[in-house]
Formats: sequence, structure tokens, C-alpha cells
Amino acid sequence: MLKRLIPRLALRNLRSDWFGTLAAVLGVAIGTATVSVVLTLDVNTRAQESRRWETNPTMVEAPSTVGIDPIKRDAQPAVVQDAKEETHEDYQVMRSAIRLGSLSAFLVGALIVFFTFRVVVEQRRREIALLRSLGATPRQVAGIFLLSAMLVGIMGAALGVFFTPPLSAAAAMAGITTTGRSHLYWLFFPWKKIFIVAIVGAFTAVLGVASPLREVLRLDVAKTLRPQFIEGKEGAARRRPRGLTIIAFPMMVLMYVLIRPFFVEVLPSLAFFVAESGLVIAGFLSLLVLVPEVVGAVGGVVARVARVGPAAERLLTVRRIERASHEFSWAVSGIMLVFALLLGLHIVTRSLKSEVVEWGADIIRPNTYVVAMKGLPRVPDSLIGTIPQDVLTVQFSGRTPWPNTLMAVQADQLRVMAKLTNPAAYDAVKELGPGKIVLSHLMARRYGVQPGDALKVTGLTRTATLTVVGISDIGYMPVVGTYRNSKTFGLVDAADYDLLEGYAKPMGGAYAIRLTGPDWFAGPGSRFNQRDLYVEVGRYFEQYRVRETDSDFRIFDVILLLTGILAGLGIANNLVLSAHVRRREIALLRVLGMKTKQVRNLFLMEGVFIGAVGGVMAVVLGIPLGFLSLGALTVISAFEVHFALPPHYVVATILGALVISLASALYPALRASGLSSAESVHYE
Repeated sequence: MLKRLIPRLALRNLRSDWFGTLAAVLGVAIGTATVSVVLTLDVNTRAQESRRWETNPTMVEAPSTVGIDPIKRDAQPAVVQDAKEETHEDYQVMRSAIRLGSLSAFLVGALIVFFTFRVVVEQRRREIALLRSLGATPRQVAGIFLLSAMLVGIMGAALGVFFTPPLSAAAAMAGITTTGRSHLYWLFFPWKKIFIVAIVGAFTAVLGVASPLREVLRLDVAKTLRPQFIEGKEGAARRRPRGLTIIAFPMMVLMYVLIRPFFVEVLPSLAFFVAESGLVIAGFLSLLVLVPEVVGAVGGVVARVARVGPAAERLLTVRRIERASHEFSWAVSGIMLVFALLLGLHIVTRSLKSEVVEWGADIIRPNTYVVAMKGLPRVPDSLIGTIPQDVLTVQFSGRTPWPNTLMAVQADQLRVMAKLTNPAAYDAVKELGPGKIVLSHLMARRYGVQPGDALKVTGLTRTATLTVVGISDIGYMPVVGTYRNSKTFGLVDAADYDLLEGYAKPMGGAYAIRLTGPDWFAGPGSRFNQRDLYVEVGRYFEQYRVRETDSDFRIFDVILLLTGILAGLGIANNLVLSAHVRRREIALLRVLGMKTKQVRNLFLMEGVFIGAVGGVMAVVLGIPLGFLSLGALTVISAFEVHFALPPHYVVATILGALVISLASALYPALRASGLSSAESVHYE
């Protein structure tokens, strides 16, 4: 008989707790869909970029270009980086970061599932005791909740699979990829991986019910059926986590500080990023264990100090925070996770954009570049002659092909430009002449050389050993290609152009024009606006690079948007289940004279508390997360990024957490204020 009732009881439980069921299903669905969408975009991005040499240098075999061999002045061997591996290094790390970032949505969804089943099982303790007293075995009782969890997991996983194609298509149409270097015009779906993600998502629901069910099945039936109106201190104490777990996070931080230098020294860039990400994830999980302790320790203080809202509601909120802080920890964890990642992401993107702006301010912004394309060996002298005499022009040759990119330049003209740029740039190029070479920062890093070392350059007609006299990005020439590759170049004097002959256009193949006035040469009627000439205005090129940085990180915004939706859903679910568990308590308050508005204010104030504590904890976690991310970026990319924290980032993080939490509390507040007092006070 009881065996036949198990499916009915499972479905009845899901229907009666419909909001919790909906939240758990969406938690699984959105979490698995986010991971599946990222996998789909990444697989398609890699497939498309593998077909183009600009984004897949492995397609370029034995390119026709000059040969370069470094020679250290101390006769020690130079460590030369592989150009093909270096080209993909930044983007491989970014793809890995995006895949790991998608786990944030899955984690928040799992928090919702775990909290839902913990509360649902807990509030049905008396029902479980009644079933046990009627002859049900522990296995039969467990079957009811396991079946409920399986149904939630299956529905959530199915919805996740269903949402994956339209979400992936919408992202592709918006130009979102996992590298930001291309646009997806078609999609194929890695169904095997998508179904594996769905199975893991469904299994999460089963895991969510396992722990609370194990505890409840050990309950004392007689004690549980004893009349209770409001749970006493014993029950509250029984569920409060122990305080010794607070040592976990400091130990994790200390381990990171001690081990990180070892990782930097011995691991390749991608392996270092994976190891660093593992430590950060472990730190996140450790901090989640600490959230109940933190909420319990500071919750009452925050509620008292804030003194927001009417006195009666504030007093009841303070008491609840002090007695049941662990019940808020799930919602606080979700808000903390979302906004910590959001703050860390914005710190990184701001630093990357600042790197472009600061680098471009002296190197490219004041200049305009004219390059002869396929139809012309050089820019016509007749066009250059139309430039006013008081405008500085610097004559370049063309570039030798990747990966050994060299250009010849009129050194005296470059020195004049460098003197206008900054003293450091002038010091780098002041000695440039025959037999000398200046390298960009990334070119010097690739070949492991410094000023005083030398490069053996092999051309078609002769070989020469050129002394490295400076390292500077002055002389940069915009080209089609990745940002990193375009900044990896060397400059030789025009007298040494014969080393490049046959590989690069002759002198006059390109010009840098120091013009800060109107773009008279780039307008629709300009003589420079010809099919065979490429004209690039420096400040427009700088703006394009800044937009490209935003495009590279747009997929993180999508991931965090979905994670934010889940966090809001988790808060609403937390407060709705709280209202259901506390219905007799709320009824008693109503009988004692509390008005509907006051009941509503209780839940709104709890939502504000969740947002405030979650937002503050997000700031505390997001700042070091951004700092560590920039440290990793410096190691793997060699870009000049610096940590900076504008004050409005902190304010926006806390306000954003408050807004989402307050909005998520509206429905639970309305639902709690509409509970029937007579029905709630009724015992059994």
C-alpha cells in the first residue's frame, strides 16, 4: 500500500511547495544551460578560428620571413618563446577562464537546490514521524523525497537542454564568442557534452536531498510528534554550524601566499592559470563554509547599527538574525558570489582598458598612419608632398611577415617623434642607427633579450648581428591581427633595410604622421582615401581597441547576468520558504496586533539585510579576487596592467546587491502578509 503511495506523495509534496519546486527546477535549468551555452560557443569559436590563419597561426607553415637568433652578451643561452604558442596563450587562458566562470551559475543553482531540499525536508519532520508511526520504513520515507529530487533534477536538466540552442543562437547573433576575435554565423551543438552537463545537473538535485534526509531519518518519532508551537533554542542550536570552521579560509589564504611563487617559477602560463584558478575556487568554497559564521557574528551588529525601519520590525529582525543566521547564509552566499565576481571582472576590464589608453596616449593617439596596400609598393610621393611642412612625418618600410616582424625606419625622424612623446621613448631610440635595433617590449620578451644583447638577423642577401640599444613601443604601426602580435615588432635603421628586402615593402611603404588637427586626409573627398591605401587615425584605432576589450569580456557579463537571476531567485525562494515555516509565528504576531504592513516590512528588511551583508562580503572578496586576477594576467600576458579600485565600484557593488535583494523580497513579503491567521494558528 505504502509503495503505491510513494509517487503520489512525492508529486503532492512538489505541488504543495510549488515555489520551492520552481526555484529548484530553474536552479538546475539555468545552471546547466549556462555551462552548456559556454561549451557550445567555445566549440564553435575554436572550430571557426581554426580555419583562418589570423586566428590560427599553426596554419602558417614555414613562413617566408627574416631569420632571428638572439645572442646574449654574457654568452648564456637565450630562452626563446614559441611564437605560435605565444599567439594562442592569452586566448587559451581566456577560454579557460570563461569555462570556469560558467561554473558560478551552476554553483548558485546548486545552492538553491540544496537550500530548498534542506528546508522542505526539515519542515516535513512531523509528517515523516507520522508516516513512520503508521508503519513506513526509513527506506520508503526516503523514497518519497528521493523521487521528488529526481523529478526536480530531470525537469531542470530537460529545461537546461531545451534552453541551450536558443540562448546559444542569441549570444552568437550578439557577436559573443569565447575569445572576442571572430563572429559566429553558424552553430553546431556538442550534444554529448551537453547531455553530460544535464546529467550532472540532475544528479545535483539528488545530492541536495541526501544530506538533510540522512539527518531526518534518524529523528526521534515520539519527540517529534510532541506538541510544539514555536521551535525552542534546542532546535536552533542543533542546526547552527560549529565555529571551528572559521580557520579554513585563513589557512587557504596562507597556502596561496606560500605556494604561488613556486607556481610562477616552474609552470607554463596556461598550467599556472589552471593551478591559480583551482586555488581561487577552493578559496570560494571555503568561504561559503564560513558564511553562516560571518552572518551570525556581524548580522546583529549590522542590524542594530543601521537602525533602518520602524522600531518593532527592526527589533524582530535583529532577534531573527541572531537566532537563525544560518537560514540567511544560502541567500547571502549567492549574492556574495555574483557580486564578488562582478567586481573582480570590472577591476580586470578597467585595468586592461587603462592599459590600452595609457599605452596609446603617447604611442598612437597623436598619430595618423598611412600604409601602402597590395596595389602599391609605397605611398606615392605626390600624396606625401601635400602634407604641410610643419607636420612631422616618419617614414617606414613595410613589415616582414609574422612571426619575425621587423620594420626599417628613418631613425632621425623617429628620434624627433620620440622626443615629443616622452623621455623614456627618446632614451630607447636615441642610439638607433646602422647595426642597431630597437625592440618592442613583447618582442624583447619573446627572445629573452635586454639592451646590450644582440640579434642575428638573416635576410635574403646578407646576415648581420644587430645590437639591441633600446626597448620601447615607439614606432608602432597598426596592422590587422591580434593585439599581442601587432605589438611584437622590432625597428632597424633605414640603412639596414637590405636585411628586410624581399620580405617587406621598401622605405616609404608606410608613414606615421604626427597630426593632431582635423582629419583632412581621411575624409570622403581626400586624395588619401584610395583603394590601395590603408589610413588609420590613431585615436580611432585606440577607441577600437578599447571596444575590442569590452567585446572580449562581454560573455562574462552574460554569465554573471544569468548568475544574478539565479541569486535573486534564491533570495525569493529563501524568504518564501521562511514565510511558510514561520506561518504560525506570523499568525501569532498578527493576533497580538501586528498589521499587514508590518509583516510585509519584516520580510523587506530581511531582504535588505541579505543584500547589505552579501554586498559587503562581495566587496571584501571581490577586491582581492581582482588583484589576484591582475597578478595572473601580468604573468601570462606581459601587458602593463595595474590594480586600481575606483570608489564608485564599491558603492555600485553594494547598491546592486541591495537592489536585487530588495526586488527579490517583494513577492515573499506580499505572500507572508497575506497568510490567514486562523488557519496558521490551527494545530495540525
